[in-house]
Amino acid sequence: MKDKIEKIVSELNASIQVGELELYDIVQNAPSMILMMENAFEELKALVLRYEFPTPEEEITFFKYTKPTLFSKLIYFRKIYYLEIKRPIPNFITIKAYLEKEHEQINGFCNKNAEFIQYYRSGQSCFDEYYFLRGRHEMDLNLESFYFERDPKFSTNFDFKVAKLLANDMLAAYLNCELSKLKYQEENGYQVDEELPSAQWTDKKTALGELIYSIHEEKSINAGMIEIKALATIFGRIFKVDLSDIYHIFLKIRGRKTNRTEFLNRLIKALTRRMDDADSK
Repeated sequence: MKDKIEKIVSELNASIQVGELELYDIVQNAPSMILMMENAFEELKALVLRYEFPTPEEEITFFKYTKPTLFSKLIYFRKIYYLEIKRPIPNFITIKAYLEKEHEQINGFCNKNAEFIQYYRSGQSCFDEYYFLRGRHEMDLNLESFYFERDPKFSTNFDFKVAKLLANDMLAAYLNCELSKLKYQEENGYQVDEELPSAQWTDKKTALGELIYSIHEEKSINAGMIEIKALATIFGRIFKVDLSDIYHIFLKIRGRKTNRTEFLNRLIKALTRRMDDADSK
């Protein structure tokens, strides 16, 4: 049974990564991804309901990390799908207000759940048995209003809250990217319904990883007040490349024996050559 659960999780992760690479038109392509994820979760739920976790630690890991990470993708894709099909057309001001309203909702969620978010992001575990084991109702945990509408055999007190937190991280990055595109369109005289020029990343993923991590470390965006995963999501959407494995990409870069900043070094040489050529004319 455990092997079947791991197989579904692995296959779902792989399908999501492939789907993200092909998600050029959200309105057209997202519904099939959403349906695929919903079907996979139904299958996963059926297995988990019949599975007895051998240790509390294994159950906590599933409901603290595995399920929320996957479920956050479903929440996210459903959100951006409905966000796009309801997006207003009239003018820049209307669209900007529409997107910023979504930002306000994310901020509201963060403010309401600040204590738990700090607990989760800081890697604490002292309350995990109350948050991420099924059937624990000893504490007043500020549960979501629809908690009792969910299946208690496939849910814990806070696994949905973690999924929503992770989905909000992705949604915030998406909104920031859309607002940046909107600002660019407005400043450069584009019509609202005009698309920005297509841009496909054609270098290695590790090259983009070097760029993202160096920008993050230098605090060049939002004065550093942005998570590396959110920053990777923005770059991934701009350049149509899957960066969901950004941490693994960084490990590859760190693991180099020599020339860890291979791409950044290439950029320095390229820019220096460009200026030298200009100086010689």
